[in-house]
Amino acid sequence: MKKIMLSHGGGGEEMNSLINETIFKIFDNEILRQSNDSVILNLNGKIAFSSDSFVVTPIFFNGGDIGKIAACGTINDLAMVGASAKYLSCSLIIEEGLSVE
Repeated sequence: MKKIMLSHGGGGEEMNSLINETIFKIFDNEILRQSNDSVILNLNGKIAFSSDSFVVTPIFFNGGDIGKIAACGTINDLAMVGASAKYLSCSLIIEEGLSVE
């Protein structure tokens, strides 16, 4: 796999290949390796979870970047339900034709 294809976002074999062969090499832990859409975490008390993704052009612009927007949006979502951010998740929107490298 050398380039991202539209099929990588389709939920099938191509997406699983991208996740298992590329994403898990960077973000790897036992919870993610379960490959579930959601997970039950055994923590003390309730946990709120939110993850935002944004698409903007250009990626870098006056006053911030796409990562800052995503982090601030997620933290705002948590604050609206009275929670505070303790951990970050990663959502990826990858353009078709982009080199995997």
